[in-house]
This record gives sequence, structure tokens and C-alpha cells, in this order.
Amino acid sequence: MNVRHSPILFGALLLAACGEQETQRTLPSVQLAMDTSVAVSYDDLDEQLYEVRARVPLPILAPTPTEASSLAGESMAPYPHAPWLTIDEMKVQLSYTITNLDEQEHVVEILIDPWNEFASYYPGLMAVDPEEGEYIPNLSGINSRVLLAGKGQGERSRLHGVFTFDDMEEMARDFATVMQMIETPPQDPGQVSGEEGTGALVALVNHTFANHSTRDVLATPYVPGTIAALTGYDLGLRTREPATIAIEVVAEVVDLGAEKLETDDHKGPLLPEPEEVITVGTAPP
Repeated sequence: MNVRHSPILFGALLLAACGEQETQRTLPSVQLAMDTSVAVSYDDLDEQLYEVRARVPLPILAPTPTEASSLAGESMAPYPHAPWLTIDEMKVQLSYTITNLDEQEHVVEILIDPWNEFASYYPGLMAVDPEEGEYIPNLSGINSRVLLAGKGQGERSRLHGVFTFDDMEEMARDFATVMQMIETPPQDPGQVSGEEGTGALVALVNHTFANHSTRDVLATPYVPGTIAALTGYDLGLRTREPATIAIEVVAEVVDLGAEKLETDDHKGPLLPEPEEVITVGTAPP
């Protein structure tokens, strides 16, 4: 999903009521950095990729045993059972500052990959020509490419931006749609760029993350009626050369009356991180 950058200001840690039912919480910041000691993650002799990732859970309260038992008894494809948390109960927004700490400029990809309570998404690589060892990265839930000037060049070396509530909701919807695609892959391989076999599924998944699911003719048949909400995300940085880059991300989470967000006044066991990893890609060779 392509997103626009917009200026933001970081606030202090906030826990505030937003109306009678909504509860808003701004979480402590998350930092991720890479430096020139990061090993190459992919190298085909023509191109090298350097990548770092971090897993970031959101403080979602777990269902009680009785609630979990009720959910487990309700079938709802593409999920193993009905979701505990849906997009009409919780929304998320990410604000970030990314900084170049090198003298030279760098093109950096900011990567956001979704989790829900059932699984997390890992893009992996798409095989273009396996015999020649040619691969390209599949799309993340959000891919944002930025150009950072070298340090000492003011705001050009330090970028502020936001992945909005709408951006993050669309990523959750795209992920649910991709789960459905994997559950019931396309029967007509030619529907996606003339690809064949599993290549059609890979192309369709990348197409879904690059577009708006509910307005795209290829994706809309796979959009589930119920969309599981984000319960966390993977944060990543990728470059095509060694670089020293740092990013700070602040998540704003709004509970829309479900009372499933941990707050000072509402505590309990948290939803565990999903164990299943969903991907249509391959690991680096």
C-alpha cells in the first residue's frame, strides 16, 4: 500500500477518554535502527538488500476462558474461528520519525507488516528466475520509500510522517483478504498478469497489498465479511547499501467501546502474539 507523508508532532505519553465510549491511548515509542554492521539479507551479485525487523505487539486484552470457548465454537472462514477483535472495535495509527545518521544520502524503505490474532504476515521473496538466482521482494502491508539526505542537511535528513487510521485499517483488510486468497487460491491463473500456478497467487497477493481491497476488481471477491483487527505489526527498514538509519514509531490506539484495550483502569492478561506466519514468498536463497 502506498501512503502519503504528512507532518506530525510527537506528544508525550497520553491516556485520554475520547467521548463516552471511546478510549484513546498513545503507546510508548518503539525504536529500530540499522548500521553498517548489518549483514546482507539477499545478494544476487547485481543487487544487495540489507534489512532489519522488529515485532511490535499492541496491548490487547485476551478473552476470558468463557469468551474464548464461545468464539472457538463459531466457524468463520478464513479464520479458524470468529475473531475476538474486529476493525469496528479498534483502530490504530502510526506516527514516525526516520533519521539518516550517515554523511551520504540513502533511499530507505519503511516496511509495515500486519498481525491479527491468528497469524502474522511475512512477505519473503518472489522467484523471478530461480535458475539464474533472480528474486525480488514481495510487497509488505505498507511499503513507503523515502529519500534521506546526509546528516547535517537539516530536515532533509530527518523525515516525519504518519500511517493514518485509514492506512492501517486498509492493511488489516488487505491481510484478511490475503488469508482468504490463500485459503481459496485463484482457479484461473490467467486472471493475474498471465501468471501460471502459484505465481498467480503471489501476483494477486502483491496486487492486493498495493491497492484498495474494497475498490479493486481482483480483490473484492476475496474480502471476508468480517475483518480481524490488527493486534500488532512488524516494523522493518530496508536499504540496498550499508547504512546507518534509525526510526522511532509511536502508535495511537483507539478502543471504540469494546473495552479490549489495556489501560490503567482496565487490566488483565494480554492477547498472545500469533504463532502462525503466513507468506506466499520464499526465503532468501
